[in-house]
Amino acid sequence: MKNYIILYIALIALSIVTPACDDDFLNLQPLDSFSEDGFFTSSSDLKSYVNAFYDNNMLLRTMGNNRVLNLENGTDNLVSSGPAGRINTRGVSGAAPGSIGWDGHYGFIRRANYLLENTYKVPRDVLSRQYTGEAFFTRAVVYFDLLSTYGGVPIITKSLNIGSDELYKPRDERDVVASQIIKDLDSAIVNLSWKSDAGVGRINKEAALLLKTRVGLFEGSWEYYHGKKGTPFAVEGKDGSGFLQEAVEAGELLIDHQGSNIYQGSLVDLFQQKDYSGISGAFFYRVFSQAASLTHNVYGNYNEGTGLGITKQLVDAFLMSDGLPSEISSMTYDESSLRSLGQNKDPRLSQTIWARPVDLEGNTVRFYDAFDVANDQTGGSQHAYRSSYPGLIQNQQRQPSPTGYRPWKGVLFDVTEWRNGETSDLIMRYAEALLNFAEARAILGEITQDDLDKSVNVIRQRAGMPEMNLATINSWPVTYSTKDGFDPDASNILNEIRRERRVELALEGFRWDDIRRWAALDEVFNGFKPLGAHAAEFISYWNDENGIIEQEGFQWVGLNDVKLLEGNNFGLDETGNYFNPFFNNADFGNSGDGGFVAPERDYLSPIGTQEIEIYQSKGGVTLEQNPGWF
Repeated sequence: MKNYIILYIALIALSIVTPACDDDFLNLQPLDSFSEDGFFTSSSDLKSYVNAFYDNNMLLRTMGNNRVLNLENGTDNLVSSGPAGRINTRGVSGAAPGSIGWDGHYGFIRRANYLLENTYKVPRDVLSRQYTGEAFFTRAVVYFDLLSTYGGVPIITKSLNIGSDELYKPRDERDVVASQIIKDLDSAIVNLSWKSDAGVGRINKEAALLLKTRVGLFEGSWEYYHGKKGTPFAVEGKDGSGFLQEAVEAGELLIDHQGSNIYQGSLVDLFQQKDYSGISGAFFYRVFSQAASLTHNVYGNYNEGTGLGITKQLVDAFLMSDGLPSEISSMTYDESSLRSLGQNKDPRLSQTIWARPVDLEGNTVRFYDAFDVANDQTGGSQHAYRSSYPGLIQNQQRQPSPTGYRPWKGVLFDVTEWRNGETSDLIMRYAEALLNFAEARAILGEITQDDLDKSVNVIRQRAGMPEMNLATINSWPVTYSTKDGFDPDASNILNEIRRERRVELALEGFRWDDIRRWAALDEVFNGFKPLGAHAAEFISYWNDENGIIEQEGFQWVGLNDVKLLEGNNFGLDETGNYFNPFFNNADFGNSGDGGFVAPERDYLSPIGTQEIEIYQSKGGVTLEQNPGWF
């Protein structure tokens, strides 16, 4: 906590930054310092202060970054060709690190606290309330990240001086922290304007309502499931109903405002937008502009290949296009054909993975075809993006998908645009709020057909899927497995809402936290081995002389000949049919035991030993360590 204290002292003098005076917040660059005298006299002063929040990596990191949909890497949805990471902690001793670096969180919180202590100086009008609401929202976001990561943390709602007793305040209980977050969000909702009036790319009332549904569902379901299972992370005397009701009420307010107005295009198109100001249901997003010297360079790497692969486990979670699970559907598909999968399953599957679609003449649309014209125009090498499948070619260009299921959601087709780096980052969208609302109602045991019609079925209509019917789904003779993140003891409708969440929000960063709040990390990941596409599809692809260009080192192979070649790390599972992306990892190989998480430890991160020691020596306060860490 030493850095935490030093930062507080420094921020007493230097935490306020004042951007330039351009009306467009994108062009506002913070100055190094300012004179407090005479500041906070107008709404423009408040705006200058909060504008700095938008350029701070803390806010963006805690909110997520969807420009490249890799936020679920290291889950049962998405893996890379690298180490297994958090889904295998066998080698973790439980020794906490020296310092956890949460001083950055509290430095950001102090900035919000400072504004909230001074906002009363500015006459109340729509603008001053807007910027005050942004500060409440920001503080809620950062505290939610702390809560999710560490559980209970010290709550500080004022800017502290060097002698303040609160510098060594003990950790508050997690339900107290969650209640403070809800309180801040209520204040944000009261003050913020709706998206249409808040300004381009600014925090707004819709975003605050959505975040309240997220916080309410997260903490409510955490209390419910951890309490039900008696884990070390349960909150004594709490069943989650209070926070779940907060999620429901916020969802109802948002639905009353937004209704069924949701973006009607595909998920692929949704994440290719340069301007979300007119996109229904795109609530909070970050704008990029060359004119403001604010650009990114992420789409190029994503299109060319980042070594990410969607798992067969996620692909299997998609329903058939008739709205039924495959085990009770009359529809069939060829599992060894990506095209068959895309044509017979939920349309969102072919918007999430590249499923070898065909054009109007029946020709296969190759992954790299979308980029050929731009490459020709810019002098790039044609077909540079063909590495969609695990490579049997030595020194294959870029990084192919280790599973054969290459991400399609989030790909940007316009090469000129991704080189310009101005595609916006969609951070919060309506579909999540609708799913949060529905799940909270289902956990409470109160969900009705009307609830489904105004939430999940709004998403289903956009997706081109049959609507959910409460009575019909609850009558399905389906077995739900804990290995897939389902709850066999729950109703069918609750499990289908979990499935809908996994499918609709795939790759957007929710899966790990969902499994944590369901108290199911060990059930899902202990023994888990990610699988990829059927090898026959891979062989068909590489043996298509019209689909690839032969190059040095290429070897024609048959299904029975798929094996490790020099320089590659790809192999098949024990059945000999599916890719095993962690084939060379002893724990995940065909004779290994699969993934592992410690259920008594891995739900929360450790508190640093330096923080604990400083608290004890300076304040005489015992900063309790999280379960399973020492």
